[in-house]
Amino acid sequence: MLKRCCFCLFLIFVASSSAVSSYAQDAPKYEPPTVRQEGGWNLVVVPDPQAYTRYSRNQGIYDLMMTWIAENVEKLNIKEVVCVGDMVESNNLQKGDGKFANQTSKEMWECASRAFGRLDGVCPYIVCTGNHDYGPYIYPDGNHYGTRSSLNRETQFNAYFPVDRNPSNAHVLFEVGENAYGVKTLENAAYQITGTDGRRVVIVAVEFAPRDEALAWAKSVFERPENADAFGILVTHSYLRSHLDNSERISGEGYGLNKEGGNPGQAIWEKLVYPTSNIRMVLCGHVSTADNMDGCSGFRIDKNEAGKEVAQLLFDTQAMGGGWEGNGGDGWLQLLEFSKDMKNVKVQTFSPLFAISPATRDLAWHRGERQEFEFSLDD
Repeated sequence: MLKRCCFCLFLIFVASSSAVSSYAQDAPKYEPPTVRQEGGWNLVVVPDPQAYTRYSRNQGIYDLMMTWIAENVEKLNIKEVVCVGDMVESNNLQKGDGKFANQTSKEMWECASRAFGRLDGVCPYIVCTGNHDYGPYIYPDGNHYGTRSSLNRETQFNAYFPVDRNPSNAHVLFEVGENAYGVKTLENAAYQITGTDGRRVVIVAVEFAPRDEALAWAKSVFERPENADAFGILVTHSYLRSHLDNSERISGEGYGLNKEGGNPGQAIWEKLVYPTSNIRMVLCGHVSTADNMDGCSGFRIDKNEAGKEVAQLLFDTQAMGGGWEGNGGDGWLQLLEFSKDMKNVKVQTFSPLFAISPATRDLAWHRGERQEFEFSLDD
């Protein structure tokens, strides 16, 4: 009987090995990311990292992603890295409070800080706040772990990501706005980089559910005379729904901060993006769907009041890789490669997690038509 079982296992091994070998032969040859346009440069989008921070088992993936970015700054001409918010799962979680986490808030913030530490002094980066970065989160029954409502704007964000943290930001960060408590933090901040043709790119990040005051400040930055000819990019956490909902702008949300006057996506469009002629792109996160990449991404182009096209992109893969309690997002990053003249953008979706091993490199590119595409913007 034992000999028969061993023989069966041998046959299974041979069959599976043959299948893997055949698949490897049929799989497209892996090619690492490169700059595909002459004079092109990259902006890397880091999706909501909250699910990497909430489980200790996922934190290594987060570190791997940032290490890969740091190692490829020169090769890919990465001029900026943007994280679209939800740096942690909970701003005030204590041990034993969370049924979907095994880390305290302190441990989560330390994880986020440690991961971005890979880029300190290596590359400029922008981090914005999401709903999970504000707290406390409290269910009606008193459970301290919740996350359908950010009840106030208290956050540990500034303690871990102070204004002067990253030396590489010293030459790109040119103004810091006030948060809800009148403190100047990176919750609202303005950055400038220069494209390969010398054109200025002004990137402004605003807080989750931005207050009217934050939107007015951002508008004033974009509209300054010295920024009139700049390519403007707005970064905020919650703005767009996914392809599963036709990439509609979010018109309303039930979070406490929204109920206190915080603006959802459609209001951000109406009050800031549409009337501001030089905002040409909006980047956001917040919306994800378990193991469905179309539910983790969104894209649309609309014309603003001046008749110029505005590209709006959602990228939040936190529910990929096993759903909401999975590995945190399969290591996916979004690469936005701008042409030298800033008129063409190639969008790619790439995972350093899959790319690290020859056994999984054929999975490192997501080739879906909504995750790998290019678009052009008018003058």
